[in-house]
Amino acid sequence: MAEESSNPNPNPNLTTGHAAGSSGPNSTKIAGKLELLSRLDCLKPSSPSAFPTHLGLFAYGTLTIDAVMHALLGRVPPSTTTTAPGWRAAGLPDLPYPGLIADPTSNAPGRVYNDLTEREWAILDAFENPKYDIARIELANNASEALAYVWPAEPPALTTTWTVDCIDTERMEDYIAMCVEFRQEWEESQRLKSS
Repeated sequence: MAEESSNPNPNPNLTTGHAAGSSGPNSTKIAGKLELLSRLDCLKPSSPSAFPTHLGLFAYGTLTIDAVMHALLGRVPPSTTTTAPGWRAAGLPDLPYPGLIADPTSNAPGRVYNDLTEREWAILDAFENPKYDIARIELANNASEALAYVWPAEPPALTTTWTVDCIDTERMEDYIAMCVEFRQEWEESQRLKSS
């Protein structure tokens, strides 16, 4: 097994949330604050789906890669290509995936997945790095909104723009294998919880 520091997703833990406030110029504001959705709240038995999942998920990094989505979900959900004005997919030091950060000069390309099931949301949320915050962001197409995993960092700290070309073939193969292993472990943990 690889050392934790080399794992592209060092702590995929559903029960860990992050409440740091980060905002972008096109994020939806509620009572003057960026609406960050608590990952922990979605785990409470009284609330099977605390995320307003009808908004869809804006993916801008490795989740835009069909092979990654298939490895994680067993299918590639239908998606719509769009952009997020005022946001940028920033390269994260020593990680193969990006973080979405506010950048008024950028327009992050990505996909919106609109038909994810609650189970698929749970898999993706467990998979994503717990440092991400979940926020509503506005998209270019008709000012629609989606949920996105945003990175809690100031833009000056992350100057590199990430593209899928940042991952070479060998690293991509390793990443997809890690996704398959993650999904198997997640499914096993769910079987154990239900038995």
